[in-house]
Amino acid sequence: MGDSEQPCGKAKSRLTSPWVAWLLMALAIVFAGYLFVNSAYFKVGIVRVEGNKYISEEDVYHIADIPATVNIFRLNTADIRKRLTSDLRVASCEVTRQFPSTIVIKIEERRPLAYIAGSYGFFELDKQGVILSVFKNLKELHVPMITGLKLGNHFVGDNVEDSGTKMVLDYLSELDEKTLNQLSEVSIKAPDQIVVYTVQSLQIRLGNTDRLAEKAQLTKKILSEVTAKNLAIDYIDLNYTSPIIKIKQ
Repeated sequence: MGDSEQPCGKAKSRLTSPWVAWLLMALAIVFAGYLFVNSAYFKVGIVRVEGNKYISEEDVYHIADIPATVNIFRLNTADIRKRLTSDLRVASCEVTRQFPSTIVIKIEERRPLAYIAGSYGFFELDKQGVILSVFKNLKELHVPMITGLKLGNHFVGDNVEDSGTKMVLDYLSELDEKTLNQLSEVSIKAPDQIVVYTVQSLQIRLGNTDRLAEKAQLTKKILSEVTAKNLAIDYIDLNYTSPIIKIKQ
């Protein structure tokens, strides 16, 4: 019987050996893949931010929680997008990979339109009246300041419901960026005495809140002509259907 058991042992050994070899090979492939995925080849060499104007790249990296050096496969684009869109200043965001070593973040920002004084600082507003940021002091103005009104105790994310402020924002939202950059102040002396000032101290008299969309179009057109022809203007009065342009003597 001893002689009859020996061939069975050899047959079992012959059956087991190929499986052991395949298992070792599979483990080697997995290990090699792990080393490859974690190699410097897939380190993010560039994180490119596009579409941002008011939010700095450093702020984008901070909000998105992107470290200085990271493996491309360890970046979750959905998580980055979620973090960025949770910021009030970001309207929408798209995050894509460009192999082998680039992450592209495309941002559509909420456009700041005006500053207005509040009870403890200055509020930065978008066209819906949402407070995007609060500043204790303003070192420089990127958008016009609304004067003649002061808001109460508001916080970032609040929606300003003041009708006068809303009307001014409606007017400013009709302007293109080039025109908006030429304005420094919107003064609301009274509901029917709204006056806009340019960075060159040119006075634009809007009057009341009627025809604000039309007045915005006239503002763009007239300021464009003033700049192109280098005209010396004392003031522009848009109270009437036909605007009055007072030339400096």
